[in-house]
Amino acid sequence: MKFKTKYIFKGFLINFFFSFFILLFIFMLKSFFQIFDLIIKGSFSFLPLLKFFVFTILTSLEYVIPLTILVSSMSFFSTLHSDRELQVFAFSGVSNHILIKPLIIFSIIFTLFLFYFNLFILPCVRFVNKNIIHQLKIRNPLSIIIEKEIIKDIPNITIYIEKVFRNFNLKNISITKRGEDSTVFLKSEKGYVFYKPDENKLIFILENGNLLNYTENSINSVDFEKYEFNIQLTEEFKKTEIEPDIFELNFFDLKKNRSIEAIIELHERYVYSLTPLVLLFLGCGIGMNLKQKNKILYLGIGGFISIIFFELLMAGEIMVRKFSVPYPIYLPVLFCVLLTKKFWK
Repeated sequence: MKFKTKYIFKGFLINFFFSFFILLFIFMLKSFFQIFDLIIKGSFSFLPLLKFFVFTILTSLEYVIPLTILVSSMSFFSTLHSDRELQVFAFSGVSNHILIKPLIIFSIIFTLFLFYFNLFILPCVRFVNKNIIHQLKIRNPLSIIIEKEIIKDIPNITIYIEKVFRNFNLKNISITKRGEDSTVFLKSEKGYVFYKPDENKLIFILENGNLLNYTENSINSVDFEKYEFNIQLTEEFKKTEIEPDIFELNFFDLKKNRSIEAIIELHERYVYSLTPLVLLFLGCGIGMNLKQKNKILYLGIGGFISIIFFELLMAGEIMVRKFSVPYPIYLPVLFCVLLTKKFWK
C-alpha cells in the first residue's frame, strides 16, 4: 500500500508541475503585455516594473493553483485509465477512493494556503501593484493613453484612440467632454498628445477633424484642419498616496465594511480558496472516464470549466445584489459538486 501511495503521489506531482508552469506562463502573458505597454508609454523604470511583474504573478496564484489541480488530476487519472492501471489496482483490491486519499491531503494543504493567501496576502499584493502603476502614472500621465481601449481615467472625459504610434502620434481620435450644460464631441483623423507638467495638462494637437458642441438648445458643428484641445488633469495625478479599493482590503477590513460589495468580495475569496479540493474530485472523476494522454486536451477542458465557473460566479454576484444574501456566490461550487457526482457514478 505504501508503494502504491508513493507511486500515485509521484505520478500526480509530475502532472502537477507540468500543468502549473504551463498555466503560470499563460497568466504571465498578461503582465508581459502590460509591461510592454508601459515601456512604450515612456514609463520605463526597471525596479518598479520588475516588482509589478513579480506581484502580478503572485496575484495569478488564486486562479493558477485550482486550475493546476483540476488539469493535473484529469491528466493523471486519464493516463492511469488509458494504461489500464486503474483496472490492475481494482483487481488488487485498491479502489479509486483509496488511490485519491494522498491527493486529498495534498489539496487540503493548498486549500488552507489559499484561505490565508486570499484573505491576507493577496489584497496587499494587489494594493502594492496598484500603487506601482499609480506612481508610474504620476511620473508620466501619458501612460493612460492606450490604443483601442475606452479611457475613463479623467473625470467627465472619455477618450478612444484607434492607434498609438511612437512619440504619441495618434490615429482616429475620439474625445467626449461632458460639462454641466454642454457636451463636446471631438473626432480627428490624426494628431499627437503631450503632457505639460507645470500646468498638469494633457495637450492634444488634432488634425483634420470635427468638433460638435451640444447644448440643450443648440448643436454647433465645426470642421477644422488643426485644433488644440487641453485636458486639465485632476490632483490624483499628483498625489503620491492612494486609498485601497474593496479588492485590496484584507479579511478584517472586509468584515468591518458591511457593504454588499464587501460581502461579495469576502465570499468570492472563500470560493476560490475551496476550489483546489473541489476541483481535485472533479478532475479525478473526469480523468477516470476518459482515455486520452493528450495534456493539451485537458488544458482546454480546464479552460472550458473555468469559463462556466466564472459565468456562474457572475450570476451569483447578481443574485447577491438582488437578494442581499451571500449564498448564491457558491453556485460554481455547487455546479462542480453536482458534476463530480455525475462522473464518480
